[in-house]
Amino acid sequence: MRTLSRLLGLLLITTSAFGQGVNFIQGNLRNPFTQAKAQGKLVFLEVYSPTCHVCESFIPTFKNASVGKAFNERFVSYKLDVNSPEAQAFLAKQNLFVPSLPLFLFFDPNVKLIHAQSTENATQALTDLAGKVADPKQRAQNYQNRFRQGDRNTSFLMDYGYFTRITKDTVSNIQAMRAYTQALKPAEYTSKAAFTAIQKVLLDAENPLFDYFMTHLALYKSKFPAEDLKKTGEYIIMTTLYSSRAAMMSPARIQKLGAYLNTLGFDKKSIENRTLIPELNALIKTQQWAQVVDRVNRYERLGSPGPDECRYLGSYLKSKSQNPQVLQKANLLLSRGKR
Repeated sequence: MRTLSRLLGLLLITTSAFGQGVNFIQGNLRNPFTQAKAQGKLVFLEVYSPTCHVCESFIPTFKNASVGKAFNERFVSYKLDVNSPEAQAFLAKQNLFVPSLPLFLFFDPNVKLIHAQSTENATQALTDLAGKVADPKQRAQNYQNRFRQGDRNTSFLMDYGYFTRITKDTVSNIQAMRAYTQALKPAEYTSKAAFTAIQKVLLDAENPLFDYFMTHLALYKSKFPAEDLKKTGEYIIMTTLYSSRAAMMSPARIQKLGAYLNTLGFDKKSIENRTLIPELNALIKTQQWAQVVDRVNRYERLGSPGPDECRYLGSYLKSKSQNPQVLQKANLLLSRGKR
């Protein structure tokens, strides 16, 4: 009788733990790490938003018994509302970027990130993800070693590139995505997978795939929404223009990126405002003083700067150069800023 009772009790415990969906614990963010350390498990954080319809669509999938078994056996799970102060503080401390929702983050009990990715909303995809994270060789923390060892599978490079974007490792992102472009056949440049790479992973406007994207925009427009193309192109251009890499770019290259903004449909005034400082930095670096003044004059004609902009630009020029032409222009701008 006692043996039967024990078996029934064990059955109830097993059913409770694994016969339901993913068990997302309550409390604060300390709780999953404390429990994971005590239970010898890893931590799964679903970064979500209550207003995200894609996040909402995952709820039934997380309630699936097989998904629950795969996750509850391996992880202590916790839902992290991306808009909460708790999430904002944690993500900032971990130096993580959230490119889309939901985002799945996996940590060891000592709060070391071991894997991060998004995935399709399917039972098999989530159970496969749980198994992938359980295998140290497949985790994202091993991606850099795989890349150095010569793995150039395009699916892997996409995963690696996405992970570097989440972890804000721009240098590795550029390397991964250039390798991705090299691994593609030209006929694949306009594929859905390649556009996904451009849209969600690529950060470098100097990648050949991005040049192809901008010079063959009509091909992409025949396959993908025009608004998605415009937002994607703008983001990559602006990310490049205002990164440390822009300091190494020539004035001609920056002007080319400005022309790309025009191709995307941005008006001249907007383009002038967006490209002014990067282009001036490049001209000042090469000591092209007459061109610096010409560029400012063009901005005044097309950008219609107000007093605040004139004061800022005048101060900027004085801080960057002691060239008489440039200083004269800076003083004129500062005087206009007083009006």
